[in-house]
Amino acid sequence: MTGRRGLLLGAAALAAPVPARARSSRSAELLVGAAPGSPADLWARGVAPFLERRLPRLAVTVRNQPGRGGLDAVAALLATPAEAMTFGSLTSPPLLVRAIEAGEPSPLTYLQPLAALVEEPVVLVTGNGPPETLAALRALGDKGVIGTPPSGSAAHVASLRFDGRLDLPRLAFPSAAAARQAAIAGNVAAAVIGLADASAALREGKLTALGLASTRRSTLLPDVPTLRELGVDLVAATLRGFTLPPSAPDPWRATLLTAMESVTADTDLAAQCAALGQTPRFLGPEAWTRTLTRIDEDLRRRWRDDPWLPRRA
Repeated sequence: MTGRRGLLLGAAALAAPVPARARSSRSAELLVGAAPGSPADLWARGVAPFLERRLPRLAVTVRNQPGRGGLDAVAALLATPAEAMTFGSLTSPPLLVRAIEAGEPSPLTYLQPLAALVEEPVVLVTGNGPPETLAALRALGDKGVIGTPPSGSAAHVASLRFDGRLDLPRLAFPSAAAARQAAIAGNVAAAVIGLADASAALREGKLTALGLASTRRSTLLPDVPTLRELGVDLVAATLRGFTLPPSAPDPWRATLLTAMESVTADTDLAAQCAALGQTPRFLGPEAWTRTLTRIDEDLRRRWRDDPWLPRRA
């Protein structure tokens, strides 16, 4: 597998299994604001065993709290007793977007971001056949429709920033899978989706990556230029990490942070991430908070100036 159609995953396409160990009677709870089987849920369940490796005599259980795009999970986390060993997953930008669309204050007003662990870059892809380059896509003009996932995803947010950079019509689909399939079938000229959503089709040669919305080329797609290299100054990614309620005790906070930082250096996690089109990227509390604040401020400014959904009456 070479060139733009394949990821350099090789034998690492299946991550090494996490060794089983005796379960502890003590349990930490990870709240996930999404339904079972969703990308956020699968990621949380996939990383939980790695956290257990570094939390001696402590099991990590996942509890789903779907509702209002993750906002119900925020409320549940805030209601957690101070003595409980509970933490929550936080995916950016979806959680921030849902609060904006609901007309609610930023979740950052209430939560204390702890750390980010994984980055999923956004990639511009096309199916087999033309357009085979960004220049050819631009040349299609009004016929160069770009498919996107629904609002809230990093890919959809990225597509909003195409204005003035890549002025082509956009069409939002109900899911990333639908946008991906539309590109494969040639129903749209291209699609902007997360690399995690595109990786399998890229490996199978069903999609071609035109450009990556990243500051540097990915080791997973070394032959694919960044959009910046192609003259489109756009950087976008889904960031997956964790947060705590303000009432969380300092010792629990410190224990979790130490475990999370060491997890990102785990070679088995790196293999798992590569198989899923992800990259380990640790951001501690200060950097994670700054990043989330910047994204939230940019989204709220954009919502005020040009909302991506009709405003509620």
